This record gives sequence, C-alpha cells and structure tokens, in this order.
Amino acid sequence: MSRPIYLAIALVVCGAALTIFTVLRAPQSKEFAGWDVAFMSGIGAVALGFLTTLVEVITG
Repeated sequence: MSRPIYLAIALVVCGAALTIFTVLRAPQSKEFAGWDVAFMSGIGAVALGFLTTLVEVITG
C-alpha cells in the first residue's frame, strides 16, 4: 500500500477513536457544547479518510 492510503486509514482510526470517546464521555444535556463539535469532527474525519482511501484504491 502507498503512503496516502496509510495516512487515510490513520485518519479513519483517529476519527473513530474521537467519536467513540465523545459518545462515552460526554455529559448528557440539551445544550450545544464542545462535545458536540468533537463528535461531529470525529464523524467528519472518518468520512474524509474513508473517501480518500476509496479514491486511492480506485485510481490506483
């Protein structure tokens, strides 16, 4: 595998870890907080890494 694929997979893993951490540790409230931003950032990192990996595999 090439270097961009390794970086994209690392991005997916870090994003998933951030998402799981915020789900498990965030306090339950109806107020918008920094935990919400961290959660959405984790989901975005997973999506970006997955799409990057997909593009790298398809374009080869």
